[in-house]
Order: sequence, then structure tokens, then C-alpha cells
Amino acid sequence: MHKFLLAVAALAVAGSAHAAVSITSAAYDAALAPGEKLVVTFDAPAADGFSITGGHVRTGSASNAAAPYGDTTAYMYVLGGQSATLTTPLLKSFSIYIGSVDSYNHITFKGANGYSETISGSQLVALANGNQSSAGTNRRFYFDFGADRVNEVIFSSTSNSFEFDNIAAGAVPEPATWAMLILGFGMVGAAMRRRASTLASVTA
Repeated sequence: MHKFLLAVAALAVAGSAHAAVSITSAAYDAALAPGEKLVVTFDAPAADGFSITGGHVRTGSASNAAAPYGDTTAYMYVLGGQSATLTTPLLKSFSIYIGSVDSYNHITFKGANGYSETISGSQLVALANGNQSSAGTNRRFYFDFGADRVNEVIFSSTSNSFEFDNIAAGAVPEPATWAMLILGFGMVGAAMRRRASTLASVTA
């Protein structure tokens, strides 16, 4: 009995472990990852199910913020000591265009089963120096959560400023979507069986 309880406890610990988020990037505001769609641009209302609070939205540069490289549209910036929170449906992936990554920029991902992971600017690029004029620290970053699912993203900074734009996400299909897919597969299967039955009766 004791060995059985130890085995159950070990499985529980293994089941609660979370793999580290996978991060890739591409220069400037590159294409979205396959399966992702643009959900927040700051130039129009956010997509259904997505909302963001906190932060500041502007176009062009200010004394305490600068537009991400090549970005002529509205973007968000977070000042030192502040944060902005994006609430989302359950996500399996996420990407964002970040301008001038600084070591003091942070993104925290939170989600199902207590998932929480914070990424600093230094983890995103080797030289997180806030250079606004080159592709080096102005990049689209792609985050893949593997088997984990995220429904909250917090952008924070300990100094001025954290600038970003054009948020994209790969959402987990809604239950209704899964139901439609299953129904669709069922209908295809039924049609194939009916066709096979008809062919069999014709050739008999």
C-alpha cells in the first residue's frame, strides 16, 4: 500500500510539472506563425475574447517611449513600475512585435493548472540594450506553450519603457468547434460507407 501511494504521489508531481515555453524570433514585424491570427493592433477593437488593460497607447515617439522600428501605427508602451494585462481565451501559442527589447522588460504568462512563467528581456535577446534603430532588438517573438495553455499575459517594466504592437495568438478550438469537426468527420464517414454499400450492390 505504501509503495502504491508513493507511485500515485510521483505521478501527481509529474503531472503538475510544466515544460518551459519555447521562444523563437524574426527580424522586424515578421509574418505570423502558422495557425495564429492577429488579435490586438491598438488601431481597432481587440478580437472577440481578448482584452487588454493598463499601459498607454500612442502613435509616434514621446519623451518616455519610442515606436518599434518601422511601426507607423498605434502601439502600446508600459512605463517603469507599471504593467498591462492581456486577458485571452486559452492559447497554445502567442506572438508579438516588440520594439527595443530592454533587460528590464518582462512578460509573464499565466494559464491552466497554475501555469506561470516570466520571461525577461535578457532571455529574449543576448544584447537587450533598447536600440530603437535596428532589427537586432526590434523583433517579432513567437512563444509556444507546448502542452500548457495560457489565458493571461502580463507586460511589465522596471524602467521606461516597454513598447510592443501587433499581438497574435493561436487559440485552442472552442468545444463547439470540436463538435462541428467531429460531426463533419462523422458525416464524411457515413457518406463513404453509403457509397461503398451502393457500389457493392451494383456489382453484385
